[in-house]
Amino acid sequence: MPRKNRYTGILKPLPAGKGSPEVSLVLVYDIEDGRIRARVSEICLDYGLERIQFSAFFGKLNRNRRQELALRLAGQIGAESARVRIFPICEQDLRDMWSLEQYRRDAGQLKAVEETSPPTPRLHIVTRDPA
Repeated sequence: MPRKNRYTGILKPLPAGKGSPEVSLVLVYDIEDGRIRARVSEICLDYGLERIQFSAFFGKLNRNRRQELALRLAGQIGAESARVRIFPICEQDLRDMWSLEQYRRDAGQLKAVEETSPPTPRLHIVTRDPA
């Protein structure tokens, strides 16, 4: 019986001598089991990714580290129900990125602000130097 290639469906191997630089990426997941979800988030933090949402991370990894991360996550998830997506993002898209951030205050402050005027979201356009 032939051996199954454990890398099938994760990343296609590159020819020898063709390395790749770090690229920005967004990793998102939807995992039902809370224990596995917590372990997956810890793995993402171990790889230096920054949490941008409860189930979304952002960071820079090269091809080998992305493949290693994907294999570690697959091993952690096992046969459980889960969806994990890793999206590479080019530098031009990062320069054009917009970010809307609005944080809630404690209930007393929030109620006082609502009585005076409705809260307005702040739009922050992130620009990065092309260098």
